[in-house]
Amino acid sequence: MNQNNLEYLQKMLDHLGFGTRLNAVLESAIYKKPESFNIGLNQKYIPAEFRSDPGKGVDMMHFDLQFNKSRETDAYFLNGFEATLKRYNTDQPVSKIFDIEKHHRMTALQSYKLLCGLSLQKDIFLRDLTHGGADTLERIPVWFSLDLQVTNERGNHPLNRFYPGYGFDLEATVDRYNFKGLEDMQKRDAVIRALKYGNLIELPLELDGKVQPVYLSANPEMKTLNVYSKEMQPIKTERIFPPSTAISDQISESNINEVSQNKEPNSEQTKSRIGR
Repeated sequence: MNQNNLEYLQKMLDHLGFGTRLNAVLESAIYKKPESFNIGLNQKYIPAEFRSDPGKGVDMMHFDLQFNKSRETDAYFLNGFEATLKRYNTDQPVSKIFDIEKHHRMTALQSYKLLCGLSLQKDIFLRDLTHGGADTLERIPVWFSLDLQVTNERGNHPLNRFYPGYGFDLEATVDRYNFKGLEDMQKRDAVIRALKYGNLIELPLELDGKVQPVYLSANPEMKTLNVYSKEMQPIKTERIFPPSTAISDQISESNINEVSQNKEPNSEQTKSRIGR
């Protein structure tokens, strides 16, 4: 048995968030020298909305890790893993095969967040073609999400990527909302980091004339935030950004004048109506 290869794989599993629980099983499988093998692991996660009261529900994840033996040597490689999520509030599990390609390698926790419908940002390294050096790599922050509404020809949910050129500015997006307490720059920075990590977080938001707690997550595809009530019901944009009172009053006054005067509008009034 290739001891260096075994230790390398054990370190990789630990780095991916599986810890050391699979070390003995992995060693036993490699000792038998099969051409390929799978090992599985079950893991519980507490949903973000239940962190203050874990007894309300638990999400179950099953990971099926896929190993293959090299054709030239006695070394083994981790090709990827299939992650299956069974959420506390549904009977229908959702699965995704994650490969170990270094430019979008996901950890166990990151795969859980993606299967929950959350988006996260990771730095990847791409070849920098502007300097002409084949070995020059550029570090780029990229947003990732899963399209859980469709599957590809392999039955897999596509992994969406949103590069900086797509134009999602998380900081500017957060600043558009009337969240309370973000005047403290340290707290604001912590919120930005948490959203980039793919977390569902809780913040107080002024809504319907009063401050109330809401949950939120990043939505890079729509260049906005997903905002939910404490019961995890989506809150519509119209409630968060109601029409301006001044504009509403102006429109109402204009309508009253038009009715009371009971005459054809002049050209200036017509332009105003068309421009609304």
